[in-house]
Amino acid sequence: MRADLKNANVLVAAVVGSLILLNLIALKTFWRVDVTRDHAYTLSQGTKETLEKLEDPVTITAYFTGQLPAPYSGNARYVRDLLTEYRSASKGKLSFEFIDPSQEETEDDKATKNEIKRDIFGRAYREPTSVEKELASLGVAPVEIRVVEDDQMQTKRAYMGLVIRHQEKKEVIPVVQNVATLEYDLTSLIRKLTRPKMPVIGIVQGHGEPALDEKLRTLQASLSEMYEVRPIDLSSKEKVDDDVDALWIIGPKTAFKTNELKAVDQFLMKGKSAAFFLDSVQVDTRTFQPTETQHGLSDLLSTWGITVSDKLVADARSGHLNVQERRGFMVVSMPVPYPFIALLQKLEGDSPVSQGLTGITFPFATQVSATPGDGRTVTVLARSSEKSWLESRPYNIDPRRDWRSETIVPTGPYDLMVQVSGKLKSHFAAEANTSSASGTPVLAESTGDARIIVAGGSSFLWDDFASPPNQALALNVADWLLLDPSLLAMRTRGFNDALIKPDLSDATRNAAKFGNALGVPVLLAAVGVFRWRMRERRRKTAANV
Repeated sequence: MRADLKNANVLVAAVVGSLILLNLIALKTFWRVDVTRDHAYTLSQGTKETLEKLEDPVTITAYFTGQLPAPYSGNARYVRDLLTEYRSASKGKLSFEFIDPSQEETEDDKATKNEIKRDIFGRAYREPTSVEKELASLGVAPVEIRVVEDDQMQTKRAYMGLVIRHQEKKEVIPVVQNVATLEYDLTSLIRKLTRPKMPVIGIVQGHGEPALDEKLRTLQASLSEMYEVRPIDLSSKEKVDDDVDALWIIGPKTAFKTNELKAVDQFLMKGKSAAFFLDSVQVDTRTFQPTETQHGLSDLLSTWGITVSDKLVADARSGHLNVQERRGFMVVSMPVPYPFIALLQKLEGDSPVSQGLTGITFPFATQVSATPGDGRTVTVLARSSEKSWLESRPYNIDPRRDWRSETIVPTGPYDLMVQVSGKLKSHFAAEANTSSASGTPVLAESTGDARIIVAGGSSFLWDDFASPPNQALALNVADWLLLDPSLLAMRTRGFNDALIKPDLSDATRNAAKFGNALGVPVLLAAVGVFRWRMRERRRKTAANV
């Protein structure tokens, strides 16, 4: 008996000692198992590479109000876990701290919060505390959330922001709202703070293109987070500035001159990159009045095997427009399908530009085709559905167009966006033995692998169509052109939905629907009945014995 008791004590002591040892090890080591389909809670390779390359310390301060209600409490827990992983992957180069602003308040701050004043209109307000002033100077904004305290619904001011510091520079995430994109946001800002030079994207102007501060404000704001966005006028140049890393040509209405074509051509011959977003027609989204364009880039692109058609792609799988209709004495807004805004359920190919993106809208797009060869590779990024067709000039884009009176034969799908990369031949190869007006020798072929993206339309970049998926696509284009593909996988995690097959039969769809709704309860009931019958059988057997 004593031996058994002694063995039991040894076993208990061993278990307790093992647990203590594991806890001591856990204090120094952070790990967890990610069983999600896309490893959504595992640091991406781009983040790991960024953290491993840190040379100087980076500090992150998380300002989170304590005791936040759901779902905000979950955000705070996720942020803490993510920053712990960042610290572990950085080998100590990154550190973080969590601060509850309410715990930093002084007695004077508490008195200020209780001192309610009124303005000339009788509205109640109070002066900000010293802590609130400090956070405002950092760029961390408060949010109003509704909480239940003392059995009453109340409005509470809370903080959920991050400040990232490196040397004398800092970046701020004012409010952590969407944790799905937090890793991308954090890694992007860390890269922005630690890299020696910000890449330059030149936006070509001078041909009636949409101005950045008019129709492209959202695009400019998104690109400016990671890149310097600079308008460029090539009208009097044969050369793009040397510090420009990528060119974007967005919706020109008038033709490029010869010197401008040569400047774009020779820019690519240096092994750099360019994106062409070209329209056959531009449409005023308020009046739906079309304006035809003549960009004059067709011959240049054909040198690289790229053709942009002048026929609009219409697609039965489309977005909707709200059209005003008169019903008696009333005017009502009715959503109607509009085939000239193609809705792409997913993009094509295995390019990092297109992977994981769904729900892209492509307004007023034309067909784009590209052929590989001469050292260049071609990848289709976006394609219309099999229910699409082509419309020739003059275009009838009236939203009130009566499609019931027309016989449409789908002939799709059609390519809408392509990427081309590799060694390219110059459109001006015949001038290779001469020098340009600036004295720079004309290159007959690219000195390195050039990168080109061509889209049959620019409207999807406009503010009118700046949905999150469209913005993500534009940023992916920028990253790919500037050889930064490691950021692409992070950005598209939030868009990589598990799509249901669209061609399921009605029987299969109903079986899945009712199986999910009724299958589990019926299965549990069947298990209960089976166990009850087995128990009754054992009871009868025992009674007979």
